[in-house]
Formats: sequence, structure tokens, C-alpha cells
Amino acid sequence: MRSVLITAVLSAFASITAAQKDSTISVAGLGGVRVCQSLASVASQFPLARDTVVESEGEAWPAKLVRLVDGSRILFEASWADTGHIWRISTDSRHYHTRRGWRPGNTLGELRTKGEQLEFEYEEGYIVITLVSDQVSFTPDDSTASAFLMRSPRAFDSLQALPRTARIQDLIVVGDCR
Repeated sequence: MRSVLITAVLSAFASITAAQKDSTISVAGLGGVRVCQSLASVASQFPLARDTVVESEGEAWPAKLVRLVDGSRILFEASWADTGHIWRISTDSRHYHTRRGWRPGNTLGELRTKGEQLEFEYEEGYIVITLVSDQVSFTPDDSTASAFLMRSPRAFDSLQALPRTARIQDLIVVGDCR
């Protein structure tokens, strides 16, 4: 019995380690989990993923939450219209980065200095900025977003109104699984 338990723990650790070696987040996915793959398949790469529910605008849908050792997280979400497949992946872990190396904690100033093309959206009450070169989106840190949103409604149109000190809070990729 003890050897079975040790084998199970080592197997779980091995698959977590393998998934974390692939540390790029892209339009394809993250850590060996692809966008539009079945939500149930997350467990094969992240055995410690827990079931959770995401709610927004009166709708709810299933998700898998992975808590990492450093306190950060990865969230694999289905959608309200398709509860069986991964439509969105997000992470606030500095372990994960875009193809060009951007990760949570980088500043808008760093992105602008490197000439990154950015697109701005205001989705479901959140500021969402897309790194055009990587096709990965991010939200700015909460204090920057709060200060920005307290401005006039005209500020919602201007990416330039965000300070250079704004930090990437989490990286996000979204797919359309239709």
C-alpha cells in the first residue's frame, strides 16, 4: 500500500514538473494544455487542479484552478455556452511568459520601451490590454486599474492614460472553440 502511495505521489510530481517545463503561454495554451481541449484533460498535466466555478454577468461556468507553490495560480475556464472545453487560460505566475518573454510583473513602460504594439479593451468591467505580437492579453495591476477607472468615462478609450508604472497582473489567452 505504501509503495502504491509513493508511486502515485511521484507520478503526480513528474507530470507537474513536465508541465511546468513548458512555461510559455500562447494562443495555443499553457503548460501542455491547449485551448479548446476538454476541461477534464487539465488533470493530466496538472493533477492537483481543483474544480471551481466562475461567475460573471449572471452566468456561471466550470473551471479548473491550479494553485502553485509560490502562491500564484493558473485558471483554465470553460464558457457558459460550452462547459466541456477550455475557452480561457489565465495565470498570475511569473514562471509563465509569452513567446517574447513578457510575464506578470513587467511594466507598461518596459513594453513601450521595447516598441510593443498594444491594443486596449474594456471587457466586463476590466481593463484588458493585448500584446499584438504575442496575441496574449493581460490585465494591469489592481491599483492602476482602480485609479484609471476613477477618471472620466473618456479615459476608457485611452491606453496612453495608463501610467508606465502599471504592471502586468495576469496573462490571458482566449480561444473560440466553435
